[in-house]
Amino acid sequence: MIEPILQQVIVGVDALRALGVLGALLFAAIYLLATLACVPATPLTAIAGFLYGPLLGTLLVSPVSLLSALLAFGITRYLARPWVLRRLGRHPHFAAVDQAMGQKGFRIALLLRLASIVPFAPLSCALGASRIGARDFLLASWLGLLPGTFLSVYLGSSVSDIAQLLRGQTPPTPYTLWLTWGGLVAALLALWSIARFARRAIHQSIPRQRNHEQTF
Repeated sequence: MIEPILQQVIVGVDALRALGVLGALLFAAIYLLATLACVPATPLTAIAGFLYGPLLGTLLVSPVSLLSALLAFGITRYLARPWVLRRLGRHPHFAAVDQAMGQKGFRIALLLRLASIVPFAPLSCALGASRIGARDFLLASWLGLLPGTFLSVYLGSSVSDIAQLLRGQTPPTPYTLWLTWGGLVAALLALWSIARFARRAIHQSIPRQRNHEQTF
């Protein structure tokens, strides 16, 4: 079952390469729609490296991935944020996490993007439902996605056979190890930051609740 799918992808990749600039535009559209549909971004990014090389592949994927993230963020902010706001009052701990995202959203979003512990589109949606500002989201997403984007594009450009790339048979590099460990550190820092700022928000809300109760 997998082999016929791989063959179809190989044929499609060859067709995109033959189309030149038009193929690059089609690839950008496919990348945008696929990532919005929660298709994993990493193999698509590697294909960009195979097709266009490390520099052009990065220049192509970086803005398209940012546009995909912004669309997912905006859709969720418009559709899900009101629903989230109606329920935060019932769950003080969730409200504290939301407040932490409003205060230190850029740092947390940057660390989560660097860590890559949450898939691309679901993280954009989760951040869209939080209190983080759109500007902080965009900047954190761009900076946080750039290292992983370049690495995936570089790995894709290092293979000579698209079938090898699609089967995950890319040659190991020191950059992969560094990014893996860096992602682990970023994940731990992100979790620590969320817990720290959420705890602070809870402690700050307790005196306010007591003062409010004393007035009645």
